[in-house]
Amino acid sequence: MNDLPAGHPLFELLLTQLGSRGEKSLRMERLRASRPVFRFFLPGDGIGLVGKFFHDLVPATSPDRSLLQEYRNYLAAPDLGLTAGGLIPRLLGQVPGARLGVLLEGIPGPDLDHYLHEAAQGGDLRTCLQKVAELAKLLAFFHTRPLAYEPVSSGPGLAYFQKLQEQLGAQGLLSPEETEALAAEGRAWGDRLGVYADRQVLLHGDATPTNFLFPEGRAVAVDLERLRPGDRLFDLSWVAGELRHAWGWRGRDFGESEAASECFFQSYLAALPADADLTRRIFMLNPFYMALAELRIARNSYLTFEYRRALVTEAQRCLSFGRRWT
Repeated sequence: MNDLPAGHPLFELLLTQLGSRGEKSLRMERLRASRPVFRFFLPGDGIGLVGKFFHDLVPATSPDRSLLQEYRNYLAAPDLGLTAGGLIPRLLGQVPGARLGVLLEGIPGPDLDHYLHEAAQGGDLRTCLQKVAELAKLLAFFHTRPLAYEPVSSGPGLAYFQKLQEQLGAQGLLSPEETEALAAEGRAWGDRLGVYADRQVLLHGDATPTNFLFPEGRAVAVDLERLRPGDRLFDLSWVAGELRHAWGWRGRDFGESEAASECFFQSYLAALPADADLTRRIFMLNPFYMALAELRIARNSYLTFEYRRALVTEAQRCLSFGRRWT
């Protein structure tokens, strides 16, 4: 943790956004993220502001282009009805000349991973389930934003499945037999995915536990760079896969996440108008998209090789078992 120098080009702007003038000191703390992200705050005062920075002055790399897209998504958020009720952080602007790509209000409160950790360690499951239910309602709100009608396609899911197979194979995580078995699952699920129709909805697009905070009894979505129309299962099944992972990588059985998963899906469907066809589609196709989430997590080299292999096995089980449902 350091002080932002008073002569820094952003110093006065940040002080103004914090509602203060004449201060000689402004604290800054780098947050854990794949790009430069800092929290700025006055000494002894609140959560402050969060600034996300470009790597380069001219944002040409893929991460920098993603940050540009996130800024555009925040600009579009009012028209989508996302800014009412504090469901996302308030956008405060950008300063490209100082490489500041997005400046946001800070959001206090722990993220979902905090509550998952407590529950998976044998702690407060009840509070965790409450937060999971709040997340489900938040995603239901995202998914009911007004969009022009476009049917869901199985193409993106199958293409991502193929991409994950190639990446995991290149990392040495798949045997030849597993590569062949996954290819067979892809063909079988390809026939199944097109049977169940749905319309595209507004996705958060990166529904991982650290991207949802819980201040003052509400759920808040952060990191909106992947906000886009698409298949709702890319949000819902991502959460289901992350719940599985939350127990598994803490040394527990994957199946111990079932209470949280059931709570999540029940809360999501309860937040929408009753629709038997949608319920059936979610139930029938979740195993495929949840397996995608598990294979996606298995790519992460910070996890042990043995655990990554366990995720691959769990994804295969999910795919095979899921196709038995009719």
